[in-house]
Amino acid sequence: MKKFRPGLRTWILVLYIFVSIGGMLLLNSFSQMKQNQFKSLIGKMDVLYSLKNIRNLSAEDSGKIKTAIETFSQSKSVIQLYINESNLHSGLILLGIIIVSTVIFICVLSKISKPLRELQNATDQIRKGDFSVHLPETGLYEMKMLKSSFNMMSHELESIQKRLLVAEKEMIWKDLSRILAHEIKNPLTPIQLAVQRIEEKLTDEEVDIRQYLPETLNIIQQEIDNLRLLAQDFSSFAKITQTDHSTIDPAITIEEICRSYSEDFNIRLKLDSEHRIRFDKTHFYQIITNILQNAIDASEPNSPIDITLKREKSFVVITIKDYGVGIPPEDMARIFEPYFTKKNKGTGLGLALVKKLCDANGAVIRVKSKPATGSEFVLIIDEERS
Repeated sequence: MKKFRPGLRTWILVLYIFVSIGGMLLLNSFSQMKQNQFKSLIGKMDVLYSLKNIRNLSAEDSGKIKTAIETFSQSKSVIQLYINESNLHSGLILLGIIIVSTVIFICVLSKISKPLRELQNATDQIRKGDFSVHLPETGLYEMKMLKSSFNMMSHELESIQKRLLVAEKEMIWKDLSRILAHEIKNPLTPIQLAVQRIEEKLTDEEVDIRQYLPETLNIIQQEIDNLRLLAQDFSSFAKITQTDHSTIDPAITIEEICRSYSEDFNIRLKLDSEHRIRFDKTHFYQIITNILQNAIDASEPNSPIDITLKREKSFVVITIKDYGVGIPPEDMARIFEPYFTKKNKGTGLGLALVKKLCDANGAVIRVKSKPATGSEFVLIIDEERS
């Protein structure tokens, strides 16, 4: 349950009610006090008490006194009526003043609270990254100045955001150019050396050039393949990832991938073939291939690589484990970053592509590794979700 916290408007309203009721009670007390004083004064003017001690009055004087007493009693009744009417009129006037002042207070509070709500909504938009928000500079003078300052701030933030985006794009292109130049240079160097070696042999009439051609062509072909894979990696990572889900048998797909590696590498499979998943088939192939290639690169020749597939609750869990060099603890947090690699060859895009494709298909990829012990990549796919 959310805890209630009174805001500025609530406190102002409570303060206004407190002051209004307190003022009304104070005014009423003051009016009652004055009326009581007036009644007391009238009581003291009652001539009946002063005439009781008069003796031996003539008939004429007695008649005049009687008439005066009657006139005084009538005046006293009229005054009492006026006092009652005055109380009623005072109450109505006081109620009218309270109603009018309340309406004025609500209008003023609305003038203050509406711009504050606008500012709150605008700051929420800025927090979400929308710096194009603009507030109408209306309302009280202070609010106009506040909105004007806010608009200037949002304009500056929008301008800074645009400059940062431009700078970020430039930085990305610079890094990309640097990485591409470095990665392209690596295959070109062996190609250049192989060509130079052939040129040197051509000038030697005693050497049969044909015996060197197979090795040279093999080197050139291998480095061309490396260049092609380099271009493919960059292209795959740069593409907008769109999924085309279909029902696939992950065990069969893994077996097909491993078939081409089985003659050269010791890959041990333990696959439960009773499960189906909805996954982009091409993406699944890329994920398994990149993780497997990563395991091969980290392993010594003839070192085993274990691939298991099993079900845990509603999840299909695929584990690819090698017994190679492992990953240093300081590098664990960066292995899925683009262009991060400690290999002599490679772009550092393989595992970054794996993470990107897993996110696109709603899968989870986890890694466990210890230096000199090996690494274990775990792919978790929700059967119910897929």
